[in-house]
Amino acid sequence: MLRVLTGTAKGRKLKVPKGQKIRPMTSRVKKSVFDTLGDIQGASVLDIFAGSGGIGIESLSRGADIVVVIEKDPAVFKIIKENYEHCGFMDKAELICSDYKSALSKLRRGSEVFEIIFIDPPYKLYSELQVKDFIDDVSELLHDDGVIVIEHDHKIEDTPPGFQRTTKSFGGTHVSYFRKGER
Repeated sequence: MLRVLTGTAKGRKLKVPKGQKIRPMTSRVKKSVFDTLGDIQGASVLDIFAGSGGIGIESLSRGADIVVVIEKDPAVFKIIKENYEHCGFMDKAELICSDYKSALSKLRRGSEVFEIIFIDPPYKLYSELQVKDFIDDVSELLHDDGVIVIEHDHKIEDTPPGFQRTTKSFGGTHVSYFRKGER
């Protein structure tokens, strides 16, 4: 069962799609991520590969102004919408049912920028793409003072040019934070 950890929606239960389609971030990892991010009051957030929508909902519960959610699976997207409605956050969310590359193109055309970008791709995508590929895909959507938070199942050693990286490990799960700046 997935719950909102803190903030205005604290304790709300979130639906999770059945089966192996998604793997929600554990409470332990989510707490660590938000502790690392600190105060996110007023932030604009992009949640790519949103799964249950829990990360975006946690962001809004903690005071983010707006969350843009990208999820391509229509059945999973329906559950995300239900979770946002259940928590009363539909007025602060833009939900996009699309593959992430098409959605990112649309956001770039709209000159959108975000303070926080969460990327939690299905681990099977790492057989085709590397962490740096995802960073490259979203880098122009990142505010100059923003951070990209990406979950991955393997250790990474490199950092794309123009970014600083910090990584925290939780067993087989790794979370890396990328900020613009010299390495």
